[in-house]
Amino acid sequence: MFKKILIAEDVDNENLGIVSAVKEFTDATVDTAQFCDKTLLKIKEALRKNIPYDLLISDLSFALDYKKHNITSGKQLIEEVKKVQPDIRIIVFTGEKKPAIIKSFFANQKINGYVCKGLYGLSELTKAITAVDRGNTYTCPVSKDALHQKNVLQLNKYEVQLLKLLAKGYKQDEISQRFIENNITPNSRRSIEDKIRKLRDDFSAKTNIQLVYIVNQLGLIE
Repeated sequence: MFKKILIAEDVDNENLGIVSAVKEFTDATVDTAQFCDKTLLKIKEALRKNIPYDLLISDLSFALDYKKHNITSGKQLIEEVKKVQPDIRIIVFTGEKKPAIIKSFFANQKINGYVCKGLYGLSELTKAITAVDRGNTYTCPVSKDALHQKNVLQLNKYEVQLLKLLAKGYKQDEISQRFIENNITPNSRRSIEDKIRKLRDDFSAKTNIQLVYIVNQLGLIE
């Protein structure tokens, strides 16, 4: 069983609940951090002392205080943690249930478990810890259903960049210019118009505004 576990959670009462649930069935040392920067710092410090954490349990959203924060989301945190400790195992414990986001974390961030908060969240979390400790991946019933949805569309990097600019109010010719400046292809106004039209068809959106709203709700762009 894991010897050292770090929990990244900004809500005090939820933090205490997770710690209590974990300590009920494991003898691991359990530490907590309320902010992403602090979490990464603790992981680096543990590595420096040669007593690394075995497991990170992280939320995806964090409330920020008045201080400056370099890392502001669970996604960023996981990416930064993987850079300094690639072999650490990670379980996401969050209220985020969008299918595209869940699929993305397994595919891109290579997480080991995904558990949705809720009525049975803590009991599912203990199951996830046990499964991940045994070398398996774990998905709670909610996230498992999401992973098996066949109609969840995924966007490539080019489409995400285009939609982010569209969401910021850029017009097609302005997007074309930005793409040209950044050597992103295809970058002609015609190709961009064609891509936007195809995306509207893919997501059954009548307007660009509706398209941006749909992909944002699905968690496909941040």
